[in-house]
Amino acid sequence: MGNLNVLYACDDNYAPYATVSICSLLENNKNFESVNIYVVLDKVSSDNVARMAEQIDLYHADFIPVDAAPIVEEIMELGLPQYRNSYGTNFRLFFDRFIKADVKKLLYLDCDTIVCGELVSLLEYTGGGGSCAYVVQDSLTDRYKFMIGISDQECYFNAGVMLIDVEKWKENQCTQQLIEHIKEERANYCNPDQDLLNIVLKNRISYIGPEYNFQPIHRMLNSDEYKKIYHISTYYEEQAIEAAKKNPVILHTYRFLGEFPWNIDNLHPDTEIFDYYLKKSTQREYVKKKADTGFIMKIEKTLFRILPGKLFFRIFKMAQEWSFERQNKKIAG
Repeated sequence: MGNLNVLYACDDNYAPYATVSICSLLENNKNFESVNIYVVLDKVSSDNVARMAEQIDLYHADFIPVDAAPIVEEIMELGLPQYRNSYGTNFRLFFDRFIKADVKKLLYLDCDTIVCGELVSLLEYTGGGGSCAYVVQDSLTDRYKFMIGISDQECYFNAGVMLIDVEKWKENQCTQQLIEHIKEERANYCNPDQDLLNIVLKNRISYIGPEYNFQPIHRMLNSDEYKKIYHISTYYEEQAIEAAKKNPVILHTYRFLGEFPWNIDNLHPDTEIFDYYLKKSTQREYVKKKADTGFIMKIEKTLFRILPGKLFFRIFKMAQEWSFERQNKKIAG
C-alpha cells in the first residue's frame, strides 16, 4: 500500500503521550508496506525512549530518532521563544534538516493526537496542485485572525496535523521564508509556530476535511450551536463537521478547560479513547497526574459544571478572545 512517513517531536514530559499516539497510529494502519516514524527528541529519558522504540518495533515499523540539540541551537540563534517551557513546538519548522532525501510526503502529528482511522485516503490527497501542505481549519474565531493580520475571508489552520508535500516545500523554500519572516517581521506570537505558519504559508496550502484533525469543541457543541456562538466567516459546512464527528480519522486531544485526557479527573471529551490506547501502549503503567491549572481555569471548570452548555461556551469564547488580545498586545509591545 506504499510508505508512510510520520514526524513527531517531544520533550520528556510529552514522550509518553507521543508513544500513545504512535500506538493508535500503528494499530489502525497495518497495511502500509513500510512505516517510518521520525521523532525529534529533546532531552528525553532513556526509559521513555526505550518504551517508544518498543512500541514502534511491536508493529515492525522503523524508529528514526532525531537529536533536538542542533535544532534547539538554531532556534535560539533565531530568537524564537519557548512555549510552555519548551522549544518543541518549533521543531517541525526544520524537518528538512534531517528527513531522508527520498521522502515525498511527510505527516506531522502533535503528540496529543489519536489516530482512530486509516490514513490511506489522506496520503492520496492531491487537491491543491502546487500546495506545500494539506491542513484542517482551526476553530479559533475571526477576531483572533484579525489580531495577527489575517482577514475574516481567509482561513486559519491548526498546525497539529500537517501533511507536507516535501518536494513542493523545498521548491518554494518554505523553511527559508519562515526564517526570513522571523528575522525581518516577527518571531513571537500567541500560538507561536502555528501563527507563523499561517501567515507565511497562507497561499501555499490546501484545506482538507475536519475528520483529519477533529477538535474538542466539536465534540461538545453541535454544528448549529458552534456556528451561532463562534461566528467564523469561512468554515466547514454543517454536514462536513457532523460526518467527521461520526467517523473521525485523527482526534486532536488538545487542552480543554485547562486539562488533557492524561490528567486526573479531567472533563476532556476524548478521555475514553485516549485511555483505550494508553492501556494498549507500552506506556500502560503511566500514572495520571493532576493538571497544573491556574485560578481562572479552575473557575472555567466550575462554570462548565453548573451552567447550560451554550451559555458556558459563549462566556468561554469571550474569555478566550480577551486572553489572546492581552497576550498579543504584550508580545507585540
